[in-house]
Amino acid sequence: MVAKIRLLTTLGFILPALFLIGCERSTSVWVKGGTAPVFSLSGSGEVAIFTVFSPDYMTKAEKLDDENFVLWKIKPSAGYLHGTWIGKLRSITYGVVPPDYVQEKPTVGIPPPLMEGQIYFYFVETTNAPGAGGYFEIKNSRAVPATGSGPCFLDDHGKSIRIPCPKI
Repeated sequence: MVAKIRLLTTLGFILPALFLIGCERSTSVWVKGGTAPVFSLSGSGEVAIFTVFSPDYMTKAEKLDDENFVLWKIKPSAGYLHGTWIGKLRSITYGVVPPDYVQEKPTVGIPPPLMEGQIYFYFVETTNAPGAGGYFEIKNSRAVPATGSGPCFLDDHGKSIRIPCPKI
């Protein structure tokens, strides 16, 4: 009887642990650093695309991933499904292409400098876990999290329609 209780107790600890190990964890991002922000990452996915959008993205974008407002974009050199696991990558610094990634925007050279007081939007698209996005600004030569709004879009049979963002 004691052996049976021990077995059940052991299974009571092992099964939840295995469940937690196998679960995907949403991506989280913390912004820090100077005028070249450092995006510290956590989660269980692999980074498929990382994009920083200009301040005009919030007011002028015509679709969700409007390339006209991309300041800097990187992706895995081996393709979308072959990104580096977030636990290994740990962080991305604006303008610094991590190993096994290629810079897609700008196509040549370094991305434009980020301006003091402007609000920027970033998005990290991941595979095997939900991605994350957010806003940041450069304040007193430091990258700090910021609040922002929009843009919001509705997909109408493959066509993006800009709509007012819901109030949170």
